Amino acid sequence: MRSLVKLGLTLSLLGGAVVGSVVVKTPTAMAIPEADALKRLDPIPVFAVANQDNVPILGSVANPKDKSKQIQFMTFYMSQQDAQGLVTMLKSQKPDIGKNAKVITLSMRQAYDIKIKNKDKAESLVIEFQPSKQQVDAAIAVLKQNGQDVKDFKDIPAFYAIGGADKGLLTIEQGKNKVIPFYFNKQDLQGMLDQLKQKDPKLSSTTTVQVTSLSQLVSALMKDNSAGIQQITLVPDRASLEYALQQQKAGGGAKPAAGAKPSAAPAPQAQPAPSNPKK
Repeated sequence: MRSLVKLGLTLSLLGGAVVGSVVVKTPTAMAIPEADALKRLDPIPVFAVANQDNVPILGSVANPKDKSKQIQFMTFYMSQQDAQGLVTMLKSQKPDIGKNAKVITLSMRQAYDIKIKNKDKAESLVIEFQPSKQQVDAAIAVLKQNGQDVKDFKDIPAFYAIGGADKGLLTIEQGKNKVIPFYFNKQDLQGMLDQLKQKDPKLSSTTTVQVTSLSQLVSALMKDNSAGIQQITLVPDRASLEYALQQQKAGGGAKPAAGAKPSAAPAPQAQPAPSNPKK
């Protein structure tokens, strides 16, 4: 139930009002417990392909260092359609596995927990997060528009906006608080900026879209307990969030059992920001 409530709050945040920009002066960083930082990933749905017992299905490839051994890999998808594409492929090419394959929803926190708990198996088990091609292409386009010569983006993109005289991070209202949203879908961020254009044309004229990576955000959340960093809110792809809510209500959002081993609205503003995240 708590996950459903958090997802609902995030859905309402997608329509939240931009209230300005803030340039946050970052004081001396103070690390916070890993578990507390990972809680911030709870509202973000990710998708995996699992068997009938909701245990993620692993792929395998030959170990390039030793062809007699295999490296297994587990993929968490940001896009439900990408995960469903793998199910379709398995049903066609590996029907013995595909006949029971299905898409399950987990929170990004659960996925990170799995990755952290298996970090000592890095040479035999690779756990990866797969962004959608659409968002990777959007990230590359943003970086090029901002003067960077890039050809690829090897991480999960997270989009945000800066604006105002000091080029601070744009904030939105969430209840009585102002938060700094980072979006996993550029179009969702654009929706916020369209609101801003109507409500504050002056601020809108100074606003530009930026992109950072999920790895950079998670690192910042784990290493820095400053007020600016703690204002960061991660906003999932709207379509993925709506699918996750529907699946959860239908009872299809089950996660792997503990210990299970995988088988083969108001308006925007600006404020001083934490040092602007980079890719």
